Amino acid sequence: MRRFAFLIFAGLCAAAYIGWPFHTAWSIKEAVESGDSAYLAQHVEWAPVKVTLKESMSQMVLDPVEASLDNKPKRQGLWASFKTYYGRTMVDSLVDRYANPTGLPTLFNYGRTVRRDLLGKVDPDDGQPLHVRIANSWQRIDRAAFITPTRFEIEMRDKFESTRVYAGVLELKNWRWIVTELRVRQRTPAGAEQPAERASPGTTALQQSTTAARL
Repeated sequence: MRRFAFLIFAGLCAAAYIGWPFHTAWSIKEAVESGDSAYLAQHVEWAPVKVTLKESMSQMVLDPVEASLDNKPKRQGLWASFKTYYGRTMVDSLVDRYANPTGLPTLFNYGRTVRRDLLGKVDPDDGQPLHVRIANSWQRIDRAAFITPTRFEIEMRDKFESTRVYAGVLELKNWRWIVTELRVRQRTPAGAEQPAERASPGTTALQQSTTAARL
């Protein structure tokens, strides 16, 4: 009987450990939407997150400009360089301004206002009970896996733009899961052709590891 009780207890502990980073990721999403800056300050390392955001957003924004150079005259290189420079400056400025505990909720509210009032898009989670909102978020997970016992990676599609993916890394530090990396990627839609000369492994398509995500 004691052995059976121990196995049950061990199973519960394992389930709680596995669900722990998922709960943190969900809570961060809720904190952004509700403006809970205290929670965001405790569960995000903003300095390294800014670095990875700048790298990934610059790549997402500027790669199409650089790829278009292959089919344009050389005299347009100066204009492309101008757009690249100022594009990178704008990305860095945007990240520096909003990648912080108060700026991210502000940016989210701006986006929500634009979608609702200007674009007429309805948030599928508005007015839904908790279990429905959790299910909606679960369905957008493309990949989730423990790389080590203290490192967890998760990739989730944007709620409104299914080709946009947020790839986060959470690390267990001082008994708390903390986001240490965050990247934004543009996923190629299913069936779309890849440019042969610009393709690079690991950046043009996401690995579909839903099995790992769903344990």
